[in-house]
Amino acid sequence: MRRSSGVRLCATAAVSTLSVALVTGCSGSGSGSGSGTRGRALNAAALDRLVIAEGELPGYEIRPTDPGTTAGDPPRSAEAACRPLLPLLAGSAPGAPAAQVSRTVAERNGPQTHASALDGLSEEEMKDAVRRSMDRDVTVITLASYGGNGAHRALRSVSGAVRACADGFGGTGPGVRTFTAFTREHASDAGEESVAFAAEGGGSAGSSSGEGAAGGGSVHFQVVRHGTTLATYMTVNVGAMMARRTYAVPARVIGAQSAKLR
Repeated sequence: MRRSSGVRLCATAAVSTLSVALVTGCSGSGSGSGSGTRGRALNAAALDRLVIAEGELPGYEIRPTDPGTTAGDPPRSAEAACRPLLPLLAGSAPGAPAAQVSRTVAERNGPQTHASALDGLSEEEMKDAVRRSMDRDVTVITLASYGGNGAHRALRSVSGAVRACADGFGGTGPGVRTFTAFTREHASDAGEESVAFAAEGGGSAGSSSGEGAAGGGSVHFQVVRHGTTLATYMTVNVGAMMARRTYAVPARVIGAQSAKLR
């Protein structure tokens, strides 16, 4: 039986993303980022010292985030109530931070599959090889600092937008992703306040495949406030999406980053 060219293209593209970052409740205290709701914003140099670094979390590779990392291009025409979510979907911080820095934290899951290794495989074997290679959590961490009570207000705006946009919003045009639902999830108890949610994707316009980061599946987020700093986490696991298996923002990643913000 002849293998579909769409599956071949999708599989090759999925494997090639392994070298690139994809992505796509409440208690505690934080003194490292400034205690209390109000305070002075940190600059980028200070945030660089606070963000998690390579070697600080066994089992994970930590590197600077590719500027193109997103959860899929969101529609710019989203209604006003949903707009606080757009920066998060683009791998950035909500609101108007004074400074922000990002890192990509990728779970190490053994040897990776190269595109050349797909030659000679059946369609099902190819899909399984890609799924296994992509079955790892990749999290973009963004630390953003705000003046006054900006961090609290930005987090509240995200929380309100998750409620207002429970039914998602649509996109038009090639590459613009449709989000069919935003669902609140259980947030960690790190920081002083937090919100967690899943963004359910319906694929990108013009796409013939439901696989991978541009297709269907959930991307998971948490936003945690530590004083005047927000730690935003966006996690995607393409292999889990392909297998229709649930996953979440890794608790170990949140714990390691939160420890540096205390």
